[in-house]
Amino acid sequence: MIAVLVIVVTIVVALAVLGGAAWFAWDSDRRVKKFARSTDLVPGQPGRAPGEWTTATSREALLHRRIRYAIADVHANPAIPHYPEALAARDRLDGAVFDLDDKLIAASELGDDEEKTVRLDAAESAISVLEELPKKLWEAPTDTQIADMDKVASTLQGV
Repeated sequence: MIAVLVIVVTIVVALAVLGGAAWFAWDSDRRVKKFARSTDLVPGQPGRAPGEWTTATSREALLHRRIRYAIADVHANPAIPHYPEALAARDRLDGAVFDLDDKLIAASELGDDEEKTVRLDAAESAISVLEELPKKLWEAPTDTQIADMDKVASTLQGV
């Protein structure tokens, strides 16, 4: 009788773990797809880029999506909302991200291919700096996080 009870409990626990893993995978996939289809530049804030940039393959659209995913990673840091100074630095970074995206939009409308390439190259350099930021922020002291976010915001505004 005890053996049957142990087997039943083991099966129930295994099914619960399997169900939890399946739900986690489904929910994660749903959230990723929802963000990918949205026009949010910063999580919760719609951008001003054309809606077709969510799937387009043009260079400016790809750069736009790189910005979206990099700043989403910054927003995923759970420590930042607990410190008002860090939250203010992230808000400044968000503003710089919107400014950079506006510059991408303006560059996409240029007729001069040489000038467009120069502007997109400058934007790509700044985006590379932004993409490095999330890993710098994890487990860094708050003062370092603030300094890093302000430094990246300054770099983005300098484009």
